[in-house]
Amino acid sequence: MAERSIVDIGKYLRDNIPVVGGFRIKEHPYFGGVSGGHSPTGYHPKGLAIDVTDWRPDIAPAYEGGKPISWKQRTGELAWRAKKLGVFNEVLGPGDPGHDTHVHLALEGTKYLTDQQMRWLATGRWEGPKGLTDVMPTATQPVSSENPGSVNTLNETASLFGALLNAIQPKKKTLQETLTQSLLADAMSPRRSSSLLAQAATGPLDEIIYG
Repeated sequence: MAERSIVDIGKYLRDNIPVVGGFRIKEHPYFGGVSGGHSPTGYHPKGLAIDVTDWRPDIAPAYEGGKPISWKQRTGELAWRAKKLGVFNEVLGPGDPGHDTHVHLALEGTKYLTDQQMRWLATGRWEGPKGLTDVMPTATQPVSSENPGSVNTLNETASLFGALLNAIQPKKKTLQETLTQSLLADAMSPRRSSSLLAQAATGPLDEIIYG
């Protein structure tokens, strides 16, 4: 699955982080309800936002096998990665007013996120072609979630359309072809008082080409 809602992302963070006692998800109807204190027109009452906490002891690592870091650093890094992905409508975390202890994630509808991107969001690491890496994974989004298709198919269609246009579009003549055609037309026309060759010796080149 690649189209993710805010609930899908919350469930992934809650259930798939590869360390014990990882993220806790709150402030959403699916994850126990929404408490007071939120703006009535904000994302939380609409079921479009979650609050994520990582209050494990400071000796816990951000990912399995990693070095121990403080819970606040882990929380701040989670907020940074969420912003880096660029898919959320709103990301707030340590450093933002009222969010020093958790990460606020808001998402309207669904966004395309691969398992590799989800793992990177949760831990800062993912299993790349050359092993474990901290480089953010990228993914090519399908043309449309309502009408799924591959990008390769779209590119093939565009290439075919371009070839058809080239086939039906008149070929642009070179300067030599234009000059030769003008010379032949001049030689075969009895109505012109002077030859095109005589004009070539005395007139500018544009008069030769365009008459």
